[in-house]
Amino acid sequence: MSDSVYESTYIADREYREILERTIQYQKLLDRILARIRASVNLESLCTDTSQDMCWLLGIERVAVYKFNEDWSGSFVNNFGFARTPWNDIRAFGENLIWEDTHLQKSQGGRYVKNECYSVTDVYEKGYPRCYIEVLEQFQIRAYAVAPIFAGTKLWGLLAAYQHSQPRHWLADEVEFLHQAGSYLGIAMQQAETFARGEQQTKKLQNSVARQRALMEVVGNIRSSLDTKFIFDTTCKELCKLLNLERAAIFQFYEDWSGEFISHFGTVESQWENTNPFGKNLVWEDTHLQETKGGRYRNNESFAVNDIYEAGHTRCHLDILEQFKIRAYALVPIFIGPKLWGLLAAYQHSSPRQWLDYEVEFLFQVGGQLGVAIQQAEFLQQSKQQAIALEKSIARQRTLTDVVTKIRSFSNTDLILETTCQEVCKLLQVERVGVYRFNSDWSGEFVSNFGIPEVSWTNVSPFGKNLFWKDTHLQETKGGRYRYNESFAVNDIYEVGHVRCHLDILEQFKIRAYALTPIFVGQKLWGLLAAYQHTAPRKWENLEVEFLAQVANQLGVAIQSADLLSQTQSRADEQRQYAQQQQVLFDVVAKIRESLDLETIFKTTAQEIRRSIRADRVAVFRFNEGDKYQEGQFIAEDVLSEFKPANGTSFEDYCFGENYVPEYTQGKILTVPNIYKAGYEDCYIKSLEKLEIKAYILIPLMEGKRLWGLLCVHQCSRPRNWKDEEIKFITQVAAQLSVALKQANLLGKTREQAEQLTQTLKDLQKAQIQMIQSEKMASLGQLVAGIAHEINNPVGFIYGNLQHANQYTQELMKCLKLYQQNYPQPVEEVEKYLKETEIEFLFEDIPNLFKSMQVGTDRIRDIVLSLRNFSRLDEAAVKEVDVHEGIDSTLMILQNRLKPEVNTVQIKIVKDYEALPKVNCYPGPLNQVFMNLLTNAIDALEEYSKHRTPQDIKTTPSEIQISTSVIDKDWVTISIADNGPGIPAEIQDQIFNPFFTTKPVGKGTGLGLSISYQIITEKHDGKLYFNSTPGLGAEFVVEIPIKSKYIGIRS
Repeated sequence: MSDSVYESTYIADREYREILERTIQYQKLLDRILARIRASVNLESLCTDTSQDMCWLLGIERVAVYKFNEDWSGSFVNNFGFARTPWNDIRAFGENLIWEDTHLQKSQGGRYVKNECYSVTDVYEKGYPRCYIEVLEQFQIRAYAVAPIFAGTKLWGLLAAYQHSQPRHWLADEVEFLHQAGSYLGIAMQQAETFARGEQQTKKLQNSVARQRALMEVVGNIRSSLDTKFIFDTTCKELCKLLNLERAAIFQFYEDWSGEFISHFGTVESQWENTNPFGKNLVWEDTHLQETKGGRYRNNESFAVNDIYEAGHTRCHLDILEQFKIRAYALVPIFIGPKLWGLLAAYQHSSPRQWLDYEVEFLFQVGGQLGVAIQQAEFLQQSKQQAIALEKSIARQRTLTDVVTKIRSFSNTDLILETTCQEVCKLLQVERVGVYRFNSDWSGEFVSNFGIPEVSWTNVSPFGKNLFWKDTHLQETKGGRYRYNESFAVNDIYEVGHVRCHLDILEQFKIRAYALTPIFVGQKLWGLLAAYQHTAPRKWENLEVEFLAQVANQLGVAIQSADLLSQTQSRADEQRQYAQQQQVLFDVVAKIRESLDLETIFKTTAQEIRRSIRADRVAVFRFNEGDKYQEGQFIAEDVLSEFKPANGTSFEDYCFGENYVPEYTQGKILTVPNIYKAGYEDCYIKSLEKLEIKAYILIPLMEGKRLWGLLCVHQCSRPRNWKDEEIKFITQVAAQLSVALKQANLLGKTREQAEQLTQTLKDLQKAQIQMIQSEKMASLGQLVAGIAHEINNPVGFIYGNLQHANQYTQELMKCLKLYQQNYPQPVEEVEKYLKETEIEFLFEDIPNLFKSMQVGTDRIRDIVLSLRNFSRLDEAAVKEVDVHEGIDSTLMILQNRLKPEVNTVQIKIVKDYEALPKVNCYPGPLNQVFMNLLTNAIDALEEYSKHRTPQDIKTTPSEIQISTSVIDKDWVTISIADNGPGIPAEIQDQIFNPFFTTKPVGKGTGLGLSISYQIITEKHDGKLYFNSTPGLGAEFVVEIPIKSKYIGIRS
């Protein structure tokens, strides 16, 4: 291979590494942007920080954010960008600087609408016209790259990177990074706009509530007295204060429709008080109102003028207004029952004023309440001598307040209407009360009613909900008298002159008398509040009709508030659902990035989708390989408990494999709102009915270019019209699942190879350990057996002859004693020898000497027996063994380590043996386990004693406690516990790993516990575990079955 080829390969590798490093840096910045978005960081701070980070990361001189206007012109948002010194002083990039780009305006966003990016290396080499070059030179731009910013599906603006000082070649990955950053900022813009809309709606709702509270305060102040002067003065003062008016006044009509100001209150300067003041009894003659008998106000209309000189008033009218220095005004009618009583006026003297809708509406509501208050006051004046009527009126007003309080305590319209009917029926003691709502064509229907149960009319043409009542008169007149806020009461339907067709309808419902009053929601006639008498005629009192009108007025306010609240909640629910769907999408992506466990991903995704769109079932369906897409199985689902689970169910559709695979491979999405209206064959409908499916969505899941399966969304309870945003959301999730499938496939192959290598390594390590241990134990067994054999032979000779030697010695001693008895005076030489040898001492000591020799030989025999028991070379097969014998043999071998020496202390052995049956096991390996566990305990205690004081050792001596017991009649447990330092928590997970040791080099191999674990778990089908608390010692527990069917099979 030539040098040039090597060099090219090196350069390509270096470029690849550089691209990889840049990609990692880009991804880190994108992750920070996403984290800030999720943390709801301030939009200005997010954009500024992002722009600054991009400048430093890409090594460019400016990053700017450009926002489109409605006409596709736009401006740079100064607080959202960042520029390096000295380019941050370019004044052209100022706040709200409009950049009119005719191409973008004509093409309404140009290429950026298609979500395309654009980059220019040098503006002078691009062939731009001179006019465009001049604009770029104004901003000192030499090179740039631009990416679109979408807020949802709308092109919000552009994210631009600029180079001022010189041309710049933009790399493809830099432009792609700019594109991704623009997408993330688009999410932030959309999130900010969503929050802003929510805050705006909340603010509107709060303002509405505040106005209602203010209205209740005014009403409360008005109703606090029945003195009309106090009512009028209080109303004017409260209005001036609440609406910030320069003057409020009350105008009362005469019989001839002229009138006078009977009360006013002004906050204007003193000069207005000296010029034609608004005094009481000031007569204002308005010929138009006299000729029209109240004009528009008799129709319950309001009238507001922002500037009298722009309202088209006649000269004579302007003269009157100028006389009182009125520049702007708003007038609302004051009705007492159906009669136009006067006007409530708001005036502005000093300048024009833009009257807001809610101000006029508030004025209108106060006018309505003022009419009620005036009416109450007039009734009081007329009824001073009628105590009963007065008490009844006051009681009804209190009742009205109670009814209003109950109505306004609910936010559900149906509950409001139902409560109103019940309360009015009870308070007026009528036989039925109903609420009638107009349709757009002025027909209507009863939406609520309540009747006294004992009345027998409930079973004859009942007043049910959604009962339509077609009244041609109301349709032709678009609400008739009721649109003018008039009530209508009929004491007897046969005496009022109704036409025959009208009587037929009333007789159908057995109505004999009725009272109707309009319900206005804002300025719109919404419906009627009706009181009916079935059994007999009824004389409706004016108080009753007025009470009905007041309830209707409050009912209209309550309906308006409930509708507003419902709309706000609906919009909030839509925004919340959208946010939840986006969060689900983010969670799915995050789950895919965290783990490629498809089972977990599918299960979590199905659960989140079903919860988000409130479906009955969401399932993942996988086609069987090799069946030509004719059969498959549901492999994951989330379903409501009341419906049949589909998970694990197979599904066959031979038509799908023959006809529809190409379409779904190309991305077809199938939505079926109702399976019974989809034109399916009966056999296919029956297959769907087995899973209780009424409506469904199918979206393909792709593994690369291969159709892998389907994401299924089922509605089982009813048919369902699927919304576009739901389909879009599910499609986005399906796309992410397809990515997960592809990644999981690649990861699966990689994991399979890794697992094979890992298993091979484990097998090699295990074989190595077994070989080492086999050689070690074989050598140890031969050594122990050889030593035991060599010792056993001479000890056998000694032990066998010791008894004869004792007997012979006894006979010789008996012989000597007989000589002493029969020859008490031996010769001098014998007597001298007896004294030298101390023959009497020998007589006493020789028996003791033979006893000690007997004990020594017995001790040697026990040691040999223990060595033979431990090695068990003659017992390689499974046999029944006394576990206590094995433990004691091991202790006998370790006896020298348990005794105190120069550098060690004595270790006390405490045995707590229960009666154990013989255990079916391998004796040699089991004794090896006991040896390993006891040796480790002794090592730990010896090392621990080196760090203890003599006093501490004396107070708490080293101790090993060995206990045995039977568990559940089928198992035995052997516990070996010490009171040493315990096992540190950080290494407890590694205790049974091969070659792991805490002992110094040369003292431990790290195989003891690993081999012991294998012997117990694999050869004996048992358990080996430990309990340890640092500082309180360690306990190792062996549990083995008394008789195991696996012993001899697994060895």
